[in-house]
Amino acid sequence: MTIVQKERAMKAVHTASVAAAGVALSPIPFSDAMLLVPIQTMMITNIFKAYGQSTTRGLVSGVVQATTATTLGRTAVTSIIKFVPGIGTVVGALIGSGVAVAITESIGQKLINQFEEHGSVDTESLKSIIKTVILKKIRK
Repeated sequence: MTIVQKERAMKAVHTASVAAAGVALSPIPFSDAMLLVPIQTMMITNIFKAYGQSTTRGLVSGVVQATTATTLGRTAVTSIIKFVPGIGTVVGALIGSGVAVAITESIGQKLINQFEEHGSVDTESLKSIIKTVILKKIRK
């Protein structure tokens, strides 16, 4: 793997993390879940492209399914907090943005590490990375 490939992949991760933070700051309950899925999916697709590995519809579909299930669970708590007028909106948005950034950044970093160590990533490895990151972040 080259330095240029890793730099492109890192740029995709950081761009997606910033976008995830912005989306999670929305004061509208449950609005971020639907927007985080395409952000994380695009990040993953861009990391694959950075390393010269093509993605298939099946791979992207697997990513979307895994990401959707975990993202909906993650947003439930912060979205419920947002229903509390005033302070709940602020607290929910801040917690949600922190979690969204941490999860997005961690998925991207682990995916990059997988490419750096093994040269490629298959669908099962990708799903495993996503599930591992989500479970680790939720337990914190």
